Amino acid sequence: MRPRVALALSAALPFCLACEQPTPTPAPAQASASLTTQSPPPSAVVAAPPPDRCDGVRCASIERCEPATGRCLPSCPSGEVYIPATGPEGFTMGKGFTMGDKSKTLGRGHLSDSDAPHQVILTRPFCMDETEVTVAAMKACVEAGRCDAPKIYEVRANYPKKLDHPSNETSFPKAKKFCEAQDKTLPTEAQWEWAATGGDGRKWPWGNEFPSDCTFADFTIGPLVSPGGDSGCHGGGTSPVKSHPRGNRVWPDGVLFDLAGNVWEWCLDTYAPYPVDTQTDPLVQNPRVMVHVVRGGGWNRPARGIESAFRGAAVFTYEVGGLGFRCVRNPA
Repeated sequence: MRPRVALALSAALPFCLACEQPTPTPAPAQASASLTTQSPPPSAVVAAPPPDRCDGVRCASIERCEPATGRCLPSCPSGEVYIPATGPEGFTMGKGFTMGDKSKTLGRGHLSDSDAPHQVILTRPFCMDETEVTVAAMKACVEAGRCDAPKIYEVRANYPKKLDHPSNETSFPKAKKFCEAQDKTLPTEAQWEWAATGGDGRKWPWGNEFPSDCTFADFTIGPLVSPGGDSGCHGGGTSPVKSHPRGNRVWPDGVLFDLAGNVWEWCLDTYAPYPVDTQTDPLVQNPRVMVHVVRGGGWNRPARGIESAFRGAAVFTYEVGGLGFRCVRNPA
């Protein structure tokens, strides 16, 4: 009987094993899409860009347009100062220094009735060099083969060693050539005076305070004994540019240095008496006249000679220690 029991057990074993197999756990059902899937956030509202108000605005080449306002703003290169146009009212040039018998008080070389007061309108802005052209700038241009060196063998000559001094001993053609090599030009007489005064009638670039010492300018304090003598703030000769902080001419876009004193500055105009009627963007160029206007006075001139309205003149080949220049950039 034992064999039958064993057979019965062996026959039942598969059934029991099958009964003890764990029931497979079904994979968890995915949560209802309505419960687990969040609604996408509302699309972010992208602010519209501000309107570009420069559409249709034409600024000068020395200006840039401000997109938010559509205004033309100064954009002169570094080292230059933006000088705005005068506006339709213009400004008054001419102080009447030479009118009637007054010219006799100025010494020789001043034409009678040559600075009659008259209105001048400048229709375009320009950029002016913040300093007189330095020896360093002139030397770089000469070494690049684009400029002609100033006179060297003179007692007051700055070139080529006094790098931060004005490039003096420079004739009109050499000064003009330098400016043109920089895509600029010499200023007209009207541009020079407008930059120095802004048309408010001031005597000197800084205002009407009398220059009592050399913090205003390099000039001759007291009577001038001789234009070529040992005058000026250093006993003769120039100062480094930017040396006279109280003499600065401040414009909203920058500062012009040494417009009074240090060296006279060449202007593009040939010398002629002023007209009496209103002038717009005046430039006098008479090929038969060899004398050009110079402005600003130099280290060898007294306070009156460095007034902003004071006119000087020099033959175009003149190369002396008290004569230099600066350039302007006109809009294209």
